[in-house]
Amino acid sequence: MSEETTGIRLPSADTTAVDMPTSEQLADTTDSTDTTAATPRIDSGTVARFLVLLLALANQALTMFGRPVLNIDDTAVTQLVSLLWTTISALWCYWKDNDITVRARARKARLAGKHAA
Repeated sequence: MSEETTGIRLPSADTTAVDMPTSEQLADTTDSTDTTAATPRIDSGTVARFLVLLLALANQALTMFGRPVLNIDDTAVTQLVSLLWTTISALWCYWKDNDITVRARARKARLAGKHAA
C-alpha cells in the first residue's frame, strides 16, 4: 500500500462517551425572563381559527344530542358557498388583471419605458 492510503483511519465505533448536558446546565440556559421576551405573541388568525374549531365541535356535539346551535339547511350552505366562490374569484381576477400596489404600478411604468425605447 502507498503512504497516502495508510494514513486514513475510520472513526471509532465507541459511542459510550456522549457529552450530554447536566440538569444544572439545562436550568442555567432556560431563564424565564429571556424566553418571554424572545417569544412572539400568538397570531390573531390562530386565535380565530381555534375559536371557529371550538364552535364547530360544540355544534357537532350538540347536534348529536338533538340540540343544534347552528340550524343551517342545505339551501343556505349552497348560497353561502356560491357567494364565497363569486367573491373570491372576482377579487382574484381584479387583483391579477390590474396593477393595484405601488410596486406593481412602478414596475409597469418601467416596463412601458423600456418597450418605448
